[in-house]
Parts: sequence; C-alpha cells; structure tokens
Amino acid sequence: MTSDKRSIRSQLLEKKFDSFLDKILTYFPPLGKVLTTLFGAQEYYMLELFRIIKQRVNINLLLLTNRYLIKGRWGGRVVPLNVNFDPDTRFLPTQEILSILSKSKVTGISTCYCRETQRKYADNPNFDYPLETCIHIGLGKDLQEIPYKSENLRKVTKLEVEKLLHQCDDKGLVHQLIYFPNPQYYYVVCNCDPNYCLVLNGFLKCGSPQMIKSDFIAKTITKSCTNCGICEEWCHFGARRFIDNSFLFNSTNCFGCGICISKCPNKAIKLVIKK
Repeated sequence: MTSDKRSIRSQLLEKKFDSFLDKILTYFPPLGKVLTTLFGAQEYYMLELFRIIKQRVNINLLLLTNRYLIKGRWGGRVVPLNVNFDPDTRFLPTQEILSILSKSKVTGISTCYCRETQRKYADNPNFDYPLETCIHIGLGKDLQEIPYKSENLRKVTKLEVEKLLHQCDDKGLVHQLIYFPNPQYYYVVCNCDPNYCLVLNGFLKCGSPQMIKSDFIAKTITKSCTNCGICEEWCHFGARRFIDNSFLFNSTNCFGCGICISKCPNKAIKLVIKK
C-alpha cells in the first residue's frame, strides 16, 4: 500500500467514528473505559493466537479481524514527545505523550510483545531496541483486578516513565496510544519499531490496523537544511524524500511523530501544530 493511500485511509477513518456506538460512548464514557480495559486484558492472548494461526496456515487473521470484524476500531494514535516541539509552541495536555501519562494512572511497564516475538521466532532477530517499552494504563480499582496482557508487568515511578520515553525517542521509536473501541479510549502507550510493531508495520504494509495522525506536522527550515538526507532515513511514513539532491516534503504523509527532528544534525526541522 502506498503512502498516499495509507494517508487517505487514515483521514477517512477519522471521519468514521461518528456511529451510533460512538455517540453512546460520548454520552456514557465509563462504557468506553470498560471496553478498552477488557480488550487490553485479552490483547496478548489474541495476538498470540493470531501468530500461531498465521505460522501454521499462513492466514493473517489479525488483518481480517481488524478490517472486517471490529472494522478499524483497534489501532494506534501517534502522539509526539515535547522535546521535539518548537520552543514557542503552545499545546493541549492531550497533544503530548508525557502530559497524557501525567494525567493517567500508569500501572507499570512490560515487555513489548512484538519485539519479544521477533526475538524468539525471527531468522535474524533485532536486538537494537529496548524490550520493556509498553506503558500500561489503569482505569479504576475494580478494573485493575483484571489480569493485564503481560506477566512481566513491572511497577515504575513517573521519573522512570519519562526516562523511558526519552530513551525510546533517541532510538527513533514512534510513541503511540493503542486504542479501542475508538481513538478516545486507550489502554497502553506503545513505543514502536516500524519493522516489527504489529500495529505500525501492519499499517505501513496494508493499511490495517489503523494509525491516526498527531495534531502536529514537521516543518523544515529551508535556510538551515543542507539536503543531507538523514531525515528521510528516519521518516517511517514516506513524507520526506530527496530526489536528485532536492528535498521534497509531502505534508499529507506526515504523521507528526517528531522522530526526524531529533535526528536532524542541523536542527532544520521543527514540529508545529497543524492549522
């Protein structure tokens, strides 16, 4: 699937969440919290079942389930880290990952299912990225009794969470909220490697599960840009291209993750809020 088609699909999905169920969730948010927590509690077992089925009969049940059964209601929403913002940028607490986590009840961090799985089964496993990168969210004492998706859940302090986010950002991992049953309800913050993350890699290859853009866009400061091409290497969504030593930016494909900003040696990119 091309970058343009993925972007169009993302825009269409954002308009889709106005169904009868979403209207109910708007008027009765506790229902959304229950649904997202129950789904998050079963996610590990669901993904493991889908992996076994794909391994044995070569059927991508994850893709089929998300596309035709739950119809795009499970996916990721990109949310950048504030270190990549323009210093003068004013933003809402819901637009930045640390602000969101500071207002959420973090129950702990766990190993990333995607990276753990590829290390076990891939022919050439990648060990470049940290393994404990999934930040779990709790939604009430009664629901916290539900077993979470990972047996390796470890309680952490807010300082450890902040340190982990900066570490993942330095590694070029994309921060995203994993949501269900719509982008307003999330149960885990995933710091994603696009090569192995089930959500991000699935979206880049075939448009499902779905990815929702952040409220930002990466703007290039032309006078500071030397056309070195490094940002293209770190842009997972195909927004930044260099053709014949000339920089081409496709704003439609930019998801506002901010990874290119920290990788630019000339500080020629800044993250600004979309107009």
